[in-house]
Amino acid sequence: MSFLPPPRARAALLLAVLLVPTILLARAQVGTPVDVENHALKSRGTPEALVEERRCASFGRDDQVIAAFQALAVGSGVVSPAESEALDALAARARAIPGIAEVRKLTDHTAGARVFAFRLAAPAGDYSDIVDQLAAFVRREAPPSVRVSLSGQPAGEVVIAREVQAEERRIAPLIAAGLLLLLVLHYRHAGLVLAIVVPALVASAWTGGVFALLGRELDPISVMLRPVLLTVGVASGVHWIEAYLDELGSGGAPEGAASRAIDGLRVPAMLSALTTVAGFLCLAPNPIPAVVDFGVFAALGVALTYWIASFATPALLILCARRVSPRMLARRGLTAGSIGRRAADWIARRSAAVRVGAVALALFGLLAWTGIEVDNDPLRVLPAGHAFRRETAAVTSEAGGADHFDLFVPAASRAADPVQLALLAGAVLELDGVAGPAGPPLYASNGDWLARFRLAPSGSAARERLFDAIELRARALGAGEVRAAGSAVQVARDSGRLVRGSITGLGAGMAVLFALFWIGFRSARYAWLALVPNVLPCLVVYGGLALLGRPLSVATAMIGSVLLGLIVDDTIHLLHRFRERRAAGHAELECIEHVFEHSGRAVAITSVALGVGFSLTMFGRLSTTFEFGALAAVTIAVAAAADLVLLPAILVRPSLAAPGGAEAARAA
Repeated sequence: MSFLPPPRARAALLLAVLLVPTILLARAQVGTPVDVENHALKSRGTPEALVEERRCASFGRDDQVIAAFQALAVGSGVVSPAESEALDALAARARAIPGIAEVRKLTDHTAGARVFAFRLAAPAGDYSDIVDQLAAFVRREAPPSVRVSLSGQPAGEVVIAREVQAEERRIAPLIAAGLLLLLVLHYRHAGLVLAIVVPALVASAWTGGVFALLGRELDPISVMLRPVLLTVGVASGVHWIEAYLDELGSGGAPEGAASRAIDGLRVPAMLSALTTVAGFLCLAPNPIPAVVDFGVFAALGVALTYWIASFATPALLILCARRVSPRMLARRGLTAGSIGRRAADWIARRSAAVRVGAVALALFGLLAWTGIEVDNDPLRVLPAGHAFRRETAAVTSEAGGADHFDLFVPAASRAADPVQLALLAGAVLELDGVAGPAGPPLYASNGDWLARFRLAPSGSAARERLFDAIELRARALGAGEVRAAGSAVQVARDSGRLVRGSITGLGAGMAVLFALFWIGFRSARYAWLALVPNVLPCLVVYGGLALLGRPLSVATAMIGSVLLGLIVDDTIHLLHRFRERRAAGHAELECIEHVFEHSGRAVAITSVALGVGFSLTMFGRLSTTFEFGALAAVTIAVAAAADLVLLPAILVRPSLAAPGGAEAARAA
């Protein structure tokens, strides 16, 4: 006599148990703080980070906010003596604000403006409160007859961090609503939709809760974590549901259909999860903590999605999707069979042309990829009309630049001699990109020197070249130990390092995926076959960026490693079913028809779900979310074409392209 409760009671109990940690972890992430100073976007242990530590030890931090006070008739007005006196008094009073270490008037301004530099005293780099107090003070105390504009790296980082928080609140619900609408329109069955959506939402909540409990903060990269996990979870859930509907169409009770569907997909689903986890973990060696966190937590989220779906999906199907319209099942099977046979025949007749076209496209993308550039302008994260970008432009027009950098000269350096330092500073001022001095040189009690310069507006690539040229000139003067230092230096070099590291991670990801394919399929041939339709989209998309003259940014560089782990899922499901059918002795064309009939719908739906999910991020305000979503949607579209056209063309023998070849293969 069995004491086990009936299947529906067991399913309800399982979901109830799952609900408790989900609620707790969802509550834990409410109010997740924002990394206002963007600590996670600054590398650790790199040469720039080490130089910055030594510079701070000798001179303290040198985070500056630049304020420009312009006469309201900008460009033609003149700051009156009374206004100038009031602004000098404002600067004097600002010295009393806690956290303001120094206030200095910049001398190279026009008659229509006064410009001041406010140096912040924030030993740990936690300057958001100081920036807020300073901004409120200068806007309140400035004469009403002048226009106030604030800029500088600390102010920019505070603004960007708060926009990130708003973006996270805006994009994740939008993606969830879009995916839900798509599923409802397709399936028109609440139970099936719940069985897809619930595991994705639960895994996202668990991952976000762990993220918050470990003390992580939101940054421009982690803001993409929840949209990615929601989209991936929904796409993987579609495969489970399509398999369930196949089993229902074959007859039998819902409990048995759910169990058989899960058992039948367990191997390809596990391999898909492993490859996706591997794709994300290839971001872990990156020196930028935010990128490492994104890769690790995204991998955790994918693993949780697979684990939760493996037992929550059958429970949801038993409780909510026992009754599916027989008409829907019959129409679904008839349509899939008819379309699958026609598609397989069409591809078989054109397999040689498809192969040649794919090789040509890959070579074209590879050649174009060699011309791609790397550049990242932190301000470009904000919308073009954002108030901070306008204020930065105003500060730049008056002061020549809103950012600054330092030359750190160790005590033992030849350039520590004042005469040699003056020669080096003169050589630096001649370089394009240097707007002028940012104040007199500083001398520390240990003998170190610091020369300060203002930067003209430019992207990270131009600044990297500038800092390299400065250090090259120092070596030419016999002072090879002199280093460019400061937040601007670290941000520029970290941006380039992040992008180049992501490209390296993409190559490592391909190698890891090949190894996983080989282990999963137990065949080197199938491993190569699985890799081909997933490498092609990366070549095409990155080659397209190069042809369009678009440089790689933080967002677009990460897309390769991230999506390489996502788009392989459909390939795995198609190859797994083909391999099983082929091992049973069926002809190649019949195997492809069977694959299209039983997996083609799932691949098409998941591709649409992934494309819709990521394309909705294009409604974000920040360029990181917009560019990530746009490039992801294009990559997924190319990957879907590669899976549904190129992969079958590779699997089928070229002889089937001959007249009557397909019919003969089917008869065999």
